Amino acid sequence: MTVDLKQLAQFCLPAASVGAAAGLVAACLAAFVGQPVGWAAVTGLLGLGVPLVVFGSGYAVLVALGKVPAGVFAPAAVYWVVAFPLALLAHAVVMEWVVAGTPGLPAEPWKFLAFRALVSMGFAIGFLWMHEQIGRFWWPRILDRNEYAKRTVAQYVHLAAALEARKAATGRGRKKRLA
Repeated sequence: MTVDLKQLAQFCLPAASVGAAAGLVAACLAAFVGQPVGWAAVTGLLGLGVPLVVFGSGYAVLVALGKVPAGVFAPAAVYWVVAFPLALLAHAVVMEWVVAGTPGLPAEPWKFLAFRALVSMGFAIGFLWMHEQIGRFWWPRILDRNEYAKRTVAQYVHLAAALEARKAATGRGRKKRLA
C-alpha cells in the first residue's frame, strides 16, 4: 500500500482543526485572564496549538492507515494518554521561554506528565467527538477523490449498521403502540 501524502493531509484537516481550535481557546483564555496579548498568542497558538495540531494529525494518520479503528474511544484514549501530556510539556517549555527568556522544564517533570496523563481522558473524549463532528461534514466532500475518507466513512457506515441491527434485535427499535 502506497501512502498518498496529499490525500493524507487532506484527510487530516478535521484533526488539525481540533488542535488549532484548542490552541486558539487557550490563547483567548490567557488573554482574558490578563496575560499580554503577545504572550497569550505565542503560548496558546504556538506553544499548545502547534503540538495539538501535530498530535491530532498523527491520530488521524493512524485512522487513515487503518491502524486505529474510526470512532472507537479506547485507542483514542491510549493515544492521548501519551500525546496530551507531551503537548502540555511543550506548552510549559514555550511558556517558560516567553516569560523567563529561556526554555525550561517544569519542576518535577515526571509528576507534571503523570498528572496530565490522568486528565488526558477528558481531552480524548472532546477530541474524538470534535474530530467526528468536523469529519462528518468534511470527509463526504472529499470522498470521491480521497481513499482515506472513503475507507473511514465506510467504517462509520458499518458501525452505524451494526448498532442499528443490535438495536432492532433487542427490541429497542420498536415503536410503542398506544392502547
